[in-house]
Amino acid sequence: MRILTFILLLANCNLISQEIKRISSDSSSISYSGNHFLHKWSAENTNISGLVNVEDENIVNIGVIAKVSDFKSGNSSLDSNALRVLEAFQFPNIIFKSINIENLDNKVQIDGLIEFHGIEKSISVLANLNKIDNMFQLNGKFTINLSDFSIDRPSLLLRKIDEDIYINFSLFY
Repeated sequence: MRILTFILLLANCNLISQEIKRISSDSSSISYSGNHFLHKWSAENTNISGLVNVEDENIVNIGVIAKVSDFKSGNSSLDSNALRVLEAFQFPNIIFKSINIENLDNKVQIDGLIEFHGIEKSISVLANLNKIDNMFQLNGKFTINLSDFSIDRPSLLLRKIDEDIYINFSLFY
């Protein structure tokens, strides 16, 4: 009986130290940028949703979702073209879910899956983790290749945009 009580107590303490935190859509953002030989462009999404599972201030698991239609460049023509190229009505969301996380001082190595344009790919990101007031900020960057997600690159003056798109994120929880 004492062993059973001890096991239940340990299990209960473990559950108490774990916390599920919501990503703050007021403070968080994801942006992307790309290149064409004539110009560079970028867009930002400040309407991010997600959850972070935290145990003793260490990230255990993370999931993030962003709507393709919420990325805004400040140029409505560019935004409209992006929605068409990315087939946003057929593939409205970009979803990331972690598979493995390693907490290293003020950095977090995150291995996970990103689903974009109906295709799921593995990615690995080294992110910075900072405590600001009563919140944590997780920020980092990675690159995706449009061909990996079967996205036909648009062209301007007979020359296609570059394959690589650069992603930056700043998530507060």
